[in-house]
Amino acid sequence: MRAWWILPNRDQRDDILASDGNIILPLREVLDPRLRPEGFSHGVPAELIQQCGPKGVGDILFAQKFPHWDGNKQLFCISTPAGADSSGRIVHLGQLFILEPQEHPRFDQPCGALSGEDQAYARALIQRMNSREPHDSWVRSVRELAELPPGGGPTTNVALHRSAVRFDSLYEAGPAGLTRKSRFPRNMSLAAIALIILLAGAWLYQHGCRQTSRPTAGSGGMIWLLS
Repeated sequence: MRAWWILPNRDQRDDILASDGNIILPLREVLDPRLRPEGFSHGVPAELIQQCGPKGVGDILFAQKFPHWDGNKQLFCISTPAGADSSGRIVHLGQLFILEPQEHPRFDQPCGALSGEDQAYARALIQRMNSREPHDSWVRSVRELAELPPGGGPTTNVALHRSAVRFDSLYEAGPAGLTRKSRFPRNMSLAAIALIILLAGAWLYQHGCRQTSRPTAGSGGMIWLLS
């Protein structure tokens, strides 16, 4: 496992910075922009902030999982709001993980190279991710995403409806918190619907053509009724 912090862009620099806890360097040296998967976000999407409202912003944890990235590796990223810059714009702290097959992210990364302000947010995130607080649905959603077996496409812990990239997701976010979605991935849901339709058609064919007979007046013939 390789892991880096993605630092808050408090000075609105052209370069986003990253750190392994010991040194600071541009994020592009850690994650080549040419290999950056479509839909990758190094912060919390504005859509999610709007969904949760002002009171819920501080709780947000946004996670993405890109299986089969750069061969058989996985790219996993988690972001959370980390205060605001001098203009009042929300900035974000992230953790980026490059995982080998069967690896899961460990939330125990050193943060000594970060500024004092960023260290406070980094330590709070580490403590939160390792606390096992049963009522923290955001942490639970990130852990569920991390433990999912690699699938066919990118997945997020919460749904994005305005993203240009189609993600599978585990939860819906709103002012009241998170709501668990169906456990079935999108492709499995479509297959289940198709199977139900086929079974319903077979049942109607077998039972809808049941033959009922009764004698007709003045003849020994029969009429066939469909029920």
